[in-house]
Amino acid sequence: MTLPLPSEHFAVSAPDAEAFHLSAGWFESWRSAYLAPGMTACVIDGLPMVADRGRLGPVGYARLRAQTNVHSALFDLPASQPIADTLFDRLLGDRDLVTIDYVTGESRLLAAARRWPADRVAIRPHALSPLADCRTPYEQWRARRSKRARQRWSGLESKLVDGQGMRFDIFDGRTGLQSLLDEIFAVEQSGWKGREGTSIRDNPSDLLFYTRLAERAAAAGALRIAVLKQAERIVAFEYGILGGDRLFLLKVGYDERFAEFSIGHVLAVMHIRHCCDDPAIAWYDNMGNGMTPGTHKLRFADIVDTLYRITLYGDGWRGRLMHYYHAGRDRAKQARDYWRTRSAQPA
Repeated sequence: MTLPLPSEHFAVSAPDAEAFHLSAGWFESWRSAYLAPGMTACVIDGLPMVADRGRLGPVGYARLRAQTNVHSALFDLPASQPIADTLFDRLLGDRDLVTIDYVTGESRLLAAARRWPADRVAIRPHALSPLADCRTPYEQWRARRSKRARQRWSGLESKLVDGQGMRFDIFDGRTGLQSLLDEIFAVEQSGWKGREGTSIRDNPSDLLFYTRLAERAAAAGALRIAVLKQAERIVAFEYGILGGDRLFLLKVGYDERFAEFSIGHVLAVMHIRHCCDDPAIAWYDNMGNGMTPGTHKLRFADIVDTLYRITLYGDGWRGRLMHYYHAGRDRAKQARDYWRTRSAQPA
């Protein structure tokens, strides 16, 4: 499938002092779940970071990383936080390596990094996030899908709603949150993620993170959990967090008894319909944790946003070693991709 191209008029979520994904509530939830022994949390000029030690073969090095992982949304400074001219030096200090992930191309942090010493900074694509454009009425979003997809989704929705008695609902978690979380986490664990041991309930850190995050997001008015119910029982869900004008989809799940109806796709379409009617939501963000988004995410996307990793290298021999290693790895990957492309071309 060809990736949708970014629009020239792509209005991303600007950093916002009120954006929950840049707030203390998000990062406190992250630290409570993922800060492990050997890690030290710190805030440098407003950026929540983690200091620890890394290894490259036998060589140990001092590392500083953004408080991000595969469960993270966008990383940046809120609009109320100025970017100091000394941020580059403050981040590096006497460290050998600094990495900052999940930064959008339009972020203030990336703009600052492009002004830092070019021989000490690398900016690389890190992930692709498929986004549905909800700034227009739902019918306009729907019209951008193929005729086959429109017909199929309408038929499946009718079977689920009229034939199976299901109904769409959305919750902000202000009441009954724990029972809601218990139910959606059980739905996720009932499927293939549970069989593979990768569901939220199977990982104590993930369970703590998603529970604490939901509690804090609900208190801030940023939690959105969309569900399909049958006889008051949840059979599919999408766990979302509103940050700025993006709705970040962190987790989804469904009861596999209804897999033949593509219930996950139907819920996504119904949720996008709801987002298009909500003036607070401009983008339905399926989130990217790699450079190859799933085909199921691209079905709903109008564009794909590139998220970047900013890497700073210390001036000592360890920092230079890491710089040479990463540059060599980049060249090897480029060569591999080149020969793969050539071999795929017809003779």
